Amino acid sequence: MTMTANLQLTMKDCDWLRRLRAACDAHHDAPDVPPAVTRKLAGFGFATADGRGAAAITDEGREALLEQDMRDAEER
Repeated sequence: MTMTANLQLTMKDCDWLRRLRAACDAHHDAPDVPPAVTRKLAGFGFATADGRGAAAITDEGREALLEQDMRDAEER
């Protein structure tokens, strides 16, 4: 995750990324992510959106979550 993304992503944004990752890993439909969140995540390259508003996590989004999880583990 870039420094800029770190400063602008909220815990809720990370939670949405985790939901997208879980849906993808389980081969389920993605949850209904609010359009503003989808735009924000897509702006960082962490998610993609199709024309119908469905979102999917990208490899960059997975890496960002991995980095966030490692930071969280260090803080414990």
